[in-house]
Amino acid sequence: MSKSVCSQVAAVALAALAFPAVAADRDRGQSLHDNHCVLCHTTSVYTRADRLANTYLEVRQQVQRWQENTRLRWTPTDIDNVTEYIADKYYKLPQ
Repeated sequence: MSKSVCSQVAAVALAALAFPAVAADRDRGQSLHDNHCVLCHTTSVYTRADRLANTYLEVRQQVQRWQENTRLRWTPTDIDNVTEYIADKYYKLPQ
């Protein structure tokens, strides 16, 4: 197998890991967000000009980071659900 083909296969595999094939449950994401995130985050944190996340993957990384910092112990599916909710509602980002 050539290096080019290997690189393409690796890129597809990484993309599959970054973006799950199963659609996120946006309602569950909203529920988790509303019960945990709004304690510290108002809408302005998502709409400020100097926000940390500007892509779907960056939003997911921030959700992952903050659930770890607050020791919520969310599953990867929960993280995907919250990411989907935030990315759609506030960032207007496609998955």
